[in-house]
Amino acid sequence: MNDASTADTKTVSTPYTTFLQGLGREPSADECWRWAAEHVGTAEEPRALSDAGWYTARDGRHEAALTLFRRVVEFGGEFARDAQVGIVDQLYALDRASEADQAQHALRAELDTQPAGFTDLRVFDDMVEVLCEHEQHELALAWCQAGLDRIAETNDTPDGETDEYRHGLLIDRGFLRGELGIPLDEDDLAAETEADAALTAFRALVHDKWDDPFHSQDGETYDGIVLRWAREDFTAVRERWPESTVHYGDDYATYTARIQREARGYDESGAAHVHMVTATLADFEAYAQRTGQDPADHTTRQHYGEWHHTTHPDQTLTWPPARNGPCWCESGRKYKKCCGTPANN
Repeated sequence: MNDASTADTKTVSTPYTTFLQGLGREPSADECWRWAAEHVGTAEEPRALSDAGWYTARDGRHEAALTLFRRVVEFGGEFARDAQVGIVDQLYALDRASEADQAQHALRAELDTQPAGFTDLRVFDDMVEVLCEHEQHELALAWCQAGLDRIAETNDTPDGETDEYRHGLLIDRGFLRGELGIPLDEDDLAAETEADAALTAFRALVHDKWDDPFHSQDGETYDGIVLRWAREDFTAVRERWPESTVHYGDDYATYTARIQREARGYDESGAAHVHMVTATLADFEAYAQRTGQDPADHTTRQHYGEWHHTTHPDQTLTWPPARNGPCWCESGRKYKKCCGTPANN
């Protein structure tokens, strides 16, 4: 996978992130809504309402989600952009295509009057995804090209995040052009070749380490299981096995970026599902002692992940999480603004 520079996933604790972390699981739409209702007038009220909107939409309550997103837009600021994307998504889901088209055109008009920047690129990326989900491929291609044009027009020095957005948009553009029967240009082909090469390299690395966990001998696809050490145990794990630093990195931000790439590697290599198992050092060592396996052996960690997923499915996360849901790394941030950012992939 790409070895792009990683973004720090740490965030300053706030009442809302504390609330999310305290749950220890993904919140429900009603829980987000109640938190917002109890914190009216705070700076984080729109964030909680935006989360409530996305979870409400995932539950299939599109009219209610639409109402929530429209409330968030009234606040303005960062989460208003997310809410505008949500409005387009809900209108298409409700088969109100004419209104959805008007909403996405209005959003584009707003973006076109503002200077290029990271937040804008994220919105272009989100809109491409939403439009693809609703099979609006021509509109998605237009947004994709607009995002690429925005990157080309900026006078800022390109950074890792901008480069990754450009690469992702090029891959999306190649896919959309293929769907629409439009010939690919050199940039499209180069992005496709690079993605294929990265995937081939990842598969070779995994095959060398684990003898190809992706496919059985008869060609059946395996589920991918990714073992992640809980944030609070990371330092103890590195002290327990100093050699793990080579694979895990020196800090949790680097570690989560590597775990994210591992999960994406399973997904892109054909795994039917990717499951994220969170391990605590105490539980893992108890498993190793109970089964008579060497805790320092990487195969023990692999066996533990498979055992934990089978015996505790309620404690296993399906990767990737909802883009607007809490990130799997326990940072308290949304997935798309944390481990789901291009820089971490």
